[in-house]
Amino acid sequence: MLTLKRHRFAAAAATLAVTVIVALTTGSVGTGAPMDAMAETVSEETEAAASARTIEHTKESQTGPGYVIDTQLKLSSVDPQAMRDGNILTGGLLQQTVRKQIEKEELLRQQTEENKKILEEQEKAAARAAMGCSEEDYNTLLRIVQAEAGVCDDKGKILVANVILNRVKNPKFPNSIRGVVYQSNQFSPVSNGSINRVQVTQDTVECVDRALAGEDYSQGALFFMNRGKSRRGAAGWFDRSLTYLFSHDGHEFFR
Repeated sequence: MLTLKRHRFAAAAATLAVTVIVALTTGSVGTGAPMDAMAETVSEETEAAASARTIEHTKESQTGPGYVIDTQLKLSSVDPQAMRDGNILTGGLLQQTVRKQIEKEELLRQQTEENKKILEEQEKAAARAAMGCSEEDYNTLLRIVQAEAGVCDDKGKILVANVILNRVKNPKFPNSIRGVVYQSNQFSPVSNGSINRVQVTQDTVECVDRALAGEDYSQGALFFMNRGKSRRGAAGWFDRSLTYLFSHDGHEFFR
C-alpha cells in the first residue's frame, strides 16, 4: 500500500512539474487556479502517505493510536461466553478458598475451647486433690447439693455446699465430704434414698465448683433446714439448740 501511494505521489509531482512548465510557457501562472488545484491534490496525497506511515509505525512499535485500535479489535473478538465462564471459575475458586479458611478457623476455635475446658478441669481436679476431695467425695457433694437445693438459685446451691465443707473442716464432724453426707440422721435425701436418683445439672456442677474454689456465703453455718418440710420436733430442736444466722431461698441456716 505504501509503495502505491509513493507512486501516486511521484505521479502527482510529475504532473505538477509539467503544469508549471506549461503555465510558464503559456503565461497562465498569473491566474493561480491550476497551481492551487494541483497543490491541494499533492497535499492530500502527502497527508495520506504520512498517515499510512504513522499507522504502520505504531503497529510495529505497539504504541500510539494504531496499537490502541488493534488492541480494541482483539478484545472485541473474545468470546463473551468464555469470559463469563472464566469469571464463574474465578469466583468459584475464591469462594472455595474463603470457605476452607473459615472451616480452618472454626476448627482452631473448637480445639482452643476444648483445650481450655481440659485445662480448667485439670485445675479443678488439682484444687480438689489439694483439699483432700476425692472423685467419690466430689460426686457425693454434687448429688447432695442437687437433692437438697436443686430448685434453689445459684446462691442457694452454693450455701448447701458451704455447709458440707464447713462440717468437713470442723472437728465435731467427719473429715471427708462423703463421711459428712452419710453421717446418720443428718440429711433426709440420704435417709429416703433420693440422693441416688437425682440427675445432677450443669448449673449444680458450676455452683459446687464455685464453692470448692472458695465462694462462701455461709457465715460459718453448720446446719440448714426447710421449715415447711421438716418435722415439728426437728424444727424445734434447731430453734432451741442452735444459733439462727439467716434465711435464703426457703432454707434457714444455723450454727
